[in-house]
Amino acid sequence: MKLKFLMATTVLGSAIIGALALGQSGTKLTVWMVGGDDDLKDLVPVISAYKAKYKGTEVQTQAVPWGDAFTKYLAAVAGKTGPDIITGGLSYGIELGKQGGMINLKEKYPDLVASTSKTANQGVMRSVVSTDGSVYGLPYDLTLQIMYYRKDIVTTAPRNWNEFTAALDKIRSSGGKGFAQQWGNAGWLGFFPYVYQAGGTFYDAKCSKATINSAAGVTALNYYGSLYTKFKSPTDGWPDMESGLENGEYPIGQTGNWALFGIPAGRPKLEGKWAIATLPAGPAKKRTAFIGGRVIGIMSYSKNQDAAANFLRTFYKSNITTEVIKASAARGNLFLPGGRQDMIPLVNLPTDQKSVLLKQLADSEGPSNCPGWEQSGDALQNAVQSVIFKGANAKEVLDAAAAEMDKNLVKYK
Repeated sequence: MKLKFLMATTVLGSAIIGALALGQSGTKLTVWMVGGDDDLKDLVPVISAYKAKYKGTEVQTQAVPWGDAFTKYLAAVAGKTGPDIITGGLSYGIELGKQGGMINLKEKYPDLVASTSKTANQGVMRSVVSTDGSVYGLPYDLTLQIMYYRKDIVTTAPRNWNEFTAALDKIRSSGGKGFAQQWGNAGWLGFFPYVYQAGGTFYDAKCSKATINSAAGVTALNYYGSLYTKFKSPTDGWPDMESGLENGEYPIGQTGNWALFGIPAGRPKLEGKWAIATLPAGPAKKRTAFIGGRVIGIMSYSKNQDAAANFLRTFYKSNITTEVIKASAARGNLFLPGGRQDMIPLVNLPTDQKSVLLKQLADSEGPSNCPGWEQSGDALQNAVQSVIFKGANAKEVLDAAAAEMDKNLVKYK
């Protein structure tokens, strides 16, 4: 009888300990989401699933505007107080991690990094892995450049640079205005894909020197500049590409994937008249597009790091990612999960659009992971805009930008 009692109490004790471990009872996680209040709604399915599995937990969320986010995160790191989890721009993980503000997920939670690395978009993964192999933030969502066009005006989407400029010539000779870029217009981000399409890179593979001033980089900038100098593309900070498509003035446009939902909802007159395509291939036969988005990671001062890691694991579960995609779509948004590109085929898009989206995702690159890249953006922006607005020599301005990038490689290493 005594033995049975001891066995029963041992089993009961083990069950209680197990339940407490599973529930992380009393744990309160705080998540800061860069973006707006609507972005927080994408986390609702994650929070519900997390709280259902880990009983007794609380999750508080707060939206942080993009313009304030990095400064606010730096203050949290300095004060060692604030959120347990953050989302931020693709460079935030590396930048904050180098300052000791975020944990190296690869070191502390290698299973999480290993599993996510298998399902994530590889272009984004190359952006978020530090040069020493550290991973301070994992992909949260994606934003991808895509070409939009009026298929009743431009019957076949341009497949390469030559076809692209030939199409612009034809449009302009017929009274149209040509091409309107929205996201990244007349700046380094807009120029970015042309570098890869020409066979160039921003830095060498070891991040030992800038390569933006290579022959491929010069070719890319001359071509990109001609879209504005020769073909008179609008140079506004954010051209109304959607109106240009609708009225036919700009029957070819380029912007992010958000317009895939935005056009049907806001431009009913375009129904049946528009389509999307991958970006035109350059001399290197590549159609590379810029891919942006957000990362998610855990702050180094958090007292709830294991609980936070379980929150990330919950987010990356296929059934939960599916619910996030559905919830976002119900609000009229297109959520592309950065860490679960394998789930993107589930997004609610027409088959032809989904096919183009997946094809472009397979040839996409995010911003560089090299030291000093964030601090070098202005130098490259000046180079691009000097060619567009001042007719500067592409080689000369890219040499100057490369010199600044090299300087920052050493300074921020």
